[in-house]
Amino acid sequence: MSSFALKASFAAVVVTISFSASAQWAGLGDYGLFGTYDLPIQTPDSTTQYEASAVAWNRNTNTLFIVGDGGQYVQQVRLDGSVINSMTLGLATGPSRIGVEFDDLEGLAWVGGSTFVMIEERKRNAVRFDYAAGTTLNRDNTSTVKLGTSVGNKGLEGITYDGSNSFILVNQAAGSGASQNIFQTSITFDGAGGSATNGSSSTANATSLFTPENIGFADLNDVYALSNIAAFAGAASNNLLVLTNAGGLKEMTRAGAVVSQLTLPNDVPGVGTAQIEGVTMDDRGYIYLVSDNGDFDTNQFSSSLFVYAPVPEPETYALLLAGLAVLSGAARRRKQ
Repeated sequence: MSSFALKASFAAVVVTISFSASAQWAGLGDYGLFGTYDLPIQTPDSTTQYEASAVAWNRNTNTLFIVGDGGQYVQQVRLDGSVINSMTLGLATGPSRIGVEFDDLEGLAWVGGSTFVMIEERKRNAVRFDYAAGTTLNRDNTSTVKLGTSVGNKGLEGITYDGSNSFILVNQAAGSGASQNIFQTSITFDGAGGSATNGSSSTANATSLFTPENIGFADLNDVYALSNIAAFAGAASNNLLVLTNAGGLKEMTRAGAVVSQLTLPNDVPGVGTAQIEGVTMDDRGYIYLVSDNGDFDTNQFSSSLFVYAPVPEPETYALLLAGLAVLSGAARRRKQ
C-alpha cells in the first residue's frame, strides 16, 4: 500500500485516516501532484531565491535546502517553500557571472548533519560545505574537487548522494568538449581539495553508468538515488530518478533501463515554461521538484516548488468515504 494520509472534517468532527508506509518502492506511476508553491521572487539585490536549480531534503531537520544558478544564497525552506533562513554566498574577488565565488550552481545533495555537496556547472566542481544560517560561505570554508575540465553551459547539472562517499552526477548535454552522461564516483574531500575515482581536472568525460541515449532527451537536469530512502526494499531501491528537461521524471536502473515515469508540468500559470531542474525525496516518499522560471539577463525571476505524493489506492478512497459518511450522520443528528 502506498504511503498516504488523509484528514476529513465536517461540522467540527474530524476523522484522520492514516496509511503505513510500504517497504517497497511502487514506481512513479502511483504518484500525483500534491501541491504547487511559489518560491519567493528575488531581484539581484534581495535576500530571497531566484532561478532555483537544485533542492535537497535534510532528514535531521525535515526541511528543504535550495540553491539557484542566479542566486546569492543557500536557503533553508519548509516543505511548502516558505523561507526559514539563509546562508550568503561570498562575493567574488574577480569577474563573475553573478558576482559570487560559486558560479552557476546547479546541483545539491545532503550527506548528513549540516553537510552538503553542491555543483558548479561550468567549472564542473563538487563543493562540500557545512550550512550555517546567517553566515557567509567563502571558498576557503569549503572543500572543492574538480570532476572535469571547465566547459560552457553544458556541464554538471545534478548530483545525488549514494552513501559511503559515493555520488552519482549528470552532465547536462554534449557541448564544449563534454558529452552527456550519468556517472558514479567516490569523492575524497581533503581540506580545501581532494580527489575522485571517476573525474579530475583533466577529465573531459567521466565514465558513464550507461548510454544516455536510453533516456531519449537532449538535456539531463538532475538525478536522485532511491538508495537514500531506508524504507525502500528490494531491487528497485537501487534505481535512480532521472530528471529530464522535456521528458519529465524517469525511474531508471543503473544499467539504463526505464522502469517507470512521471509527466511533469510544462508551464506554470502566469509564469511560463516550468523548466524543472532539481529533484529530491523525503522518507515518506514525497517528491520535491524546483523549477527555474527566471531569466537572469532580463531580471525576471519566479521559481516554483512542485510536490508529488503517492496516490491513495482504491481501498483508501473507500475508507475516506466511509469516514465522511460517519461525519455526515453525526452532523445530521446534531442538527435534529
